[in-house]
Amino acid sequence: MKVLTMLGFMVMAAFLGITLASTQQQLQPINTVLGDESFIATYGRKPDLRTPQSLRIETHLAYVEDKLRQSSVTHLPVHLQQKRQRLLDLLQQYREAGNFPQNEPNVSQHKPCFMDKNGTICAVGYLIEQTEGRAIAERINARHPYDYIQDMDMPEVQEWIENSGLTEEEYEMIQTSH
Repeated sequence: MKVLTMLGFMVMAAFLGITLASTQQQLQPINTVLGDESFIATYGRKPDLRTPQSLRIETHLAYVEDKLRQSSVTHLPVHLQQKRQRLLDLLQQYREAGNFPQNEPNVSQHKPCFMDKNGTICAVGYLIEQTEGRAIAERINARHPYDYIQDMDMPEVQEWIENSGLTEEEYEMIQTSH
């Protein structure tokens, strides 16, 4: 009897260990800067295993867009304020379209996916594509398909950031890891 009880306990412990590990793995924060702040602010709770990834992404992008629109930018020259406004309008357009990349090869790693195998582009990639063209977005994807914006060591990315009206940290706030 003791052997069966002990065996049952070991099986249950192993099952719980696997369940807890997969829960922790799947519930990594949606963003490296804000974590799941957007979901908690919107729904009053953390996302769970039943939360669709697309809802997490859409919620995050709406939250960040609102946060960035509320930021004071009077210190920026007018042309950068206008570029910033256009980029935030594009971010809204991207979010409303709801067509987010699928990070299939890196699902367990929770890294950004600049462009998936079907050519679906991430939010930051979309902003680059819409302002600089698809060709540059594809070049970035070729070198940095699963990198965070701060790790993209391409002069054209840094130049784009500097001339966009948004800071690198603000792009980090936009970029999701999923």
